[in-house]
Amino acid sequence: MSWKLKEKAQALVASEEGVTRKDWGGRVRVALVYPNTYAVGMSNLGFQTIYDHLNALPHVVCERVFFPDAEDLDEHVRTGTPPLSLESQRPLVDFDLVGFSITYEGDYINTVRLLTMAGIPPRAADRGPGDPVVLMGGVCAFSNPEPLAPFMDAIVVGEGEEVVGEIVAAWLAGAEADGADRRARTIERLKALAGVYVPSAYRADYGPEGRLLGVTALDDTVPAVVVKRRLKDVNRFETRSSLRTPKAEYGHMELLEVGKGCGRGCRFCLEGQVYRPVRHRSLDALRESVRRIAGQSKRVGLVGACVSDYPWIGELMKILEDNGVEVSISSLRADSLTEDLVASLQRGGHRTLTMAPEAGTERLRRVIRKAITDAQLYEACDLLRRYGIPNLKCYFMIGLPTETRQDVEAIPDLAARLLDRLQVRGPDGRPFGKLTLSISSFVPKPWTPFQWAAFDDPRELEAKLEIIKRGARRLDTIRVVHENPREAALQALLARGDRRVAEFIELAAGLGGDWRRALREWDGDAAFFTRRVRDAAEVLPWDHFDVGVKRAGLRREWERAHEADLAAPAAAAG
Repeated sequence: MSWKLKEKAQALVASEEGVTRKDWGGRVRVALVYPNTYAVGMSNLGFQTIYDHLNALPHVVCERVFFPDAEDLDEHVRTGTPPLSLESQRPLVDFDLVGFSITYEGDYINTVRLLTMAGIPPRAADRGPGDPVVLMGGVCAFSNPEPLAPFMDAIVVGEGEEVVGEIVAAWLAGAEADGADRRARTIERLKALAGVYVPSAYRADYGPEGRLLGVTALDDTVPAVVVKRRLKDVNRFETRSSLRTPKAEYGHMELLEVGKGCGRGCRFCLEGQVYRPVRHRSLDALRESVRRIAGQSKRVGLVGACVSDYPWIGELMKILEDNGVEVSISSLRADSLTEDLVASLQRGGHRTLTMAPEAGTERLRRVIRKAITDAQLYEACDLLRRYGIPNLKCYFMIGLPTETRQDVEAIPDLAARLLDRLQVRGPDGRPFGKLTLSISSFVPKPWTPFQWAAFDDPRELEAKLEIIKRGARRLDTIRVVHENPREAALQALLARGDRRVAEFIELAAGLGGDWRRALREWDGDAAFFTRRVRDAAEVLPWDHFDVGVKRAGLRREWERAHEADLAAPAAAAG
């Protein structure tokens, strides 16, 4: 055991405000694990929310575990120190329940690495009576958890605020069982919970060409289709961060969720589909949250799929101002940006705002159902300029269905026009204001109309990036940041794969996370999962879930995206 690592954990906890500490005596011991670094995990509102809900249960002690920072990995290996909880510096094997909160597919490999480092058999089938029950939650758990299914005892399909208490109750109900049976009996009880998927109770079958034939229940103790768990009343659960830390991106502010879901229906967007129906927290509920926040912090970050679409955003901004709380909003839509909202953000000290046009042309925006016009983007820049907010960050994607070279070339051209509307002249006569282009590669996601699409060739994506960077070099006040297209290809494999991809994940974990080498050594064919256009009748790895989105509706939207009349503005209404 490394004292250096224990002291680092103790120092992190000492720097936090709002941490929960509980005695372990007689309580159910839950490790809440975020398979990424502390700085990333502590910026995740869902992770913090579940931590609070679990610790609100008097018979539970919940502690946090994160993937080690890069500089600490050698120390873990050298000293044989397993991943430790922050609060009491205990190893994962000491907990009854180990719950992974997984938001990004890229963290799948870290998940298996953590289990291996902890001395817990990575595959559920290899665990014995003395091992914890290993669970998975987070948005990846109800988009497509199949690549991680062989490693999980149970998976929470849907929103976890209510079900976490039921999972704890399942463990407590096994108290009368002896140690040899309690883990197995708990998993049996989990099968009966709505929204809980126990992968070992299902079988995946494949056809002669390697295509998935289906994932079927082995008996009638589990449902043939697992229905997503969703909150009917979002006002029952306050979703805000209670922990503040200087070590996280948003650690200087409290985060507050204004609602779940988005009604826009962008064809590429997972969040806009799987969080349906749209549920806004009431103004009264948010007023009470703001009142409590004001007693602890003077800055709040509003969280939601599209915060500027919140129906009572003007009234909410007034409540925040009346309580002396400055506000931050992650991203705004140009077509719901109001003068009052921009004025409020300017009074709060904002120097940069973020919008997501996603595509450089109106034609391609109509294809992806992001019906924002160039004129609306110009008007948004005019508003920022009028209120002295000099900097703008814009998100774009490359590799979208039906994309042409002209669509790619249009991104830096549009950026130049936006910058011209944004900039003002400084005292020295030089233009003042900067534009950042953040470029990502389109990854077809489950439960979206584009789930049948193919991922673009990484070499083609790299060529498109060069077109954008070359066009942006004309102006030194435009900066281009982007992800590596080959990392996006990894995300596509993990997002669209089935249980066979577990072998790749396990191989990459065994190679210390070297997924590039793992791809070379894996017997599987990554292109089979990423580069194929799926046909309408093909069984998809997530078809045995029901998240509230109808396949027929998604297919209809996929076909509409390719209709020739999308070139006409009227088609944007879909």
